[in-house]
Amino acid sequence: MRMRYAVLALTALMGMSGAFAQCLITDFEGYALGANGVVLFRQPSFSGSTSSFVVGDPCNFAGGVYNCSQISDEQAFSGTQSLRVAWQFRLNPNTGQPYPNAWLRLTTFNTPNIPNPAITFAHRVRVRLYVPSDTPDFYLTLGVRETGTTEACAGNGGTSGGIEWIGATSAQGNNAPVGKLVNQKDQWVTVKFDASCDPIRAFAGATANGQLDTERGTLEQLAFTPTDPANLGPYIVYIDDVETYVPVPGDVDDNGCVDDADLLQVLFAFGATGPNDADVNCDRVVDDADLLTVLFNFGTGC
Repeated sequence: MRMRYAVLALTALMGMSGAFAQCLITDFEGYALGANGVVLFRQPSFSGSTSSFVVGDPCNFAGGVYNCSQISDEQAFSGTQSLRVAWQFRLNPNTGQPYPNAWLRLTTFNTPNIPNPAITFAHRVRVRLYVPSDTPDFYLTLGVRETGTTEACAGNGGTSGGIEWIGATSAQGNNAPVGKLVNQKDQWVTVKFDASCDPIRAFAGATANGQLDTERGTLEQLAFTPTDPANLGPYIVYIDDVETYVPVPGDVDDNGCVDDADLLQVLFAFGATGPNDADVNCDRVVDDADLLTVLFNFGTGC
């Protein structure tokens, strides 16, 4: 744990500008509609870790074949385009039953456009999601690879190094991570990952150990784990505005301004324990320290 926080603190102290300043990795604008598995994320069946759990036929969304990571103009958080990811879990051919620990590994491994995007682990990662009402609930987890890259943010950060989960409180059989619950439907929601606050678990590679031993690496994957393995789907999720950023201290709601809304969020959550956006100092309890952080920074960024 000491190594984890020392690395993150050192990176933060090395300056907030330069190659790893706050950046938009992609908003999926400017790519051809319908392009499948070629912008940031591969198609759902690409990863050998989870390909046995999902339907692997060629994407034919209109025909009901859900193996798609397609550029779409059906929904957008900003601009006119986003990435429509659609998949369906399959039954175990040996038992005829759902796989009890099925999950989807949506990877950036050597994608033709924006492959292995470089990030700094001291910055938060933010992903916008739109989930239609008929898509079952799921857990979302971020996977990062510790490549130690020196590439600028969103540059190709390489494919060598251990992979750690950010935001997974546990892992089921077959390495299925249980991350942040996504159950809001028919609206854009923001899911944030913060390596200085969120739990870290080892996933793959000889150096994966449940802590971050490098300052920089790549956004390697997003993991989608169903809350109920019996829900085979289809799952349809729109992804937009994938970015890294440095939060304003005390900005609980993450809108860039420390104001009454942040103060009220801390007050309403006061005394809560465990993961909570109002726990601004990441000690797993919302208390006086969090309230003082908001008060001392009140008006910043507004």
